[in-house]
Amino acid sequence: MLNFQAKIPFLSVAPFRKMELKEEFELLAESDSARRSNIRSKSSFTLALLGWLIIGSALNGIIFASLPLKLSAPEWQLSLFGSILSSSFNLLIGSTLIIVAQMFNTKEKILKKWQGLVSRFSAWFVILLLLIIPLQFFIGPRAIKQQAIPVADAINKINGIVKTVNAVNSEPELRAFLSSLPNQQALPAKFDVPFPVIKQRVLDNVKAQINLANNNAQRKYSQDIQIFLKEAVRNTSEAILMAAAFSTLANLSFSANNVFTRFIYSLL
Repeated sequence: MLNFQAKIPFLSVAPFRKMELKEEFELLAESDSARRSNIRSKSSFTLALLGWLIIGSALNGIIFASLPLKLSAPEWQLSLFGSILSSSFNLLIGSTLIIVAQMFNTKEKILKKWQGLVSRFSAWFVILLLLIIPLQFFIGPRAIKQQAIPVADAINKINGIVKTVNAVNSEPELRAFLSSLPNQQALPAKFDVPFPVIKQRVLDNVKAQINLANNNAQRKYSQDIQIFLKEAVRNTSEAILMAAAFSTLANLSFSANNVFTRFIYSLL
């Protein structure tokens, strides 16, 4: 009996060839999948590292803007608030990049850990931004009042001159006192008018200086208040916008249905 398969060898080889082709296609598919997975992993880590670099740059700006430390100085506190708000956008960009990187590569544990860290940071940063709003309205007037202290001290010194001149009863006493004042011009050897007239002229001159200083102080205080209110309103709107953005990032890592509950969980 003739061996049919021996006479037609391709009938026996063809099934094996098909299996080899199938295995080759599977290997190619696995290789392509591994290559895409490797590219996705590298890209996600690069994106996350870029986010950390942006966050580090923003924090570096805040730290050096706060030096030297003057914790009790209202001007320093307001300057720190301004640095935080001006750096908040870069912090938002960096945090977003880290969270987006984890979305591209959900299997990487380190990226998931970074996302949780960024979500907690975002939640605490929201609280800081919201605290800045009332604090600036409390600290701002204090800072303006402290700036007015040197002017008030100078006016008080001039008032002391008025009291001393009023107590002077003779021309030699008046000469001696005026000569003791700083930056006082040289007095003439002899006054051309009687002592009471000279005394009144001195009083009028000093009182004019007091009025001028008071007017300048009031004008400066009014200008400082206007500038502060303008900056405070701008800072308030920026803080609210940034707080809304960071609260969104804080809620991404938790699956609770209630937004407030997710936000509370992000603090823990």
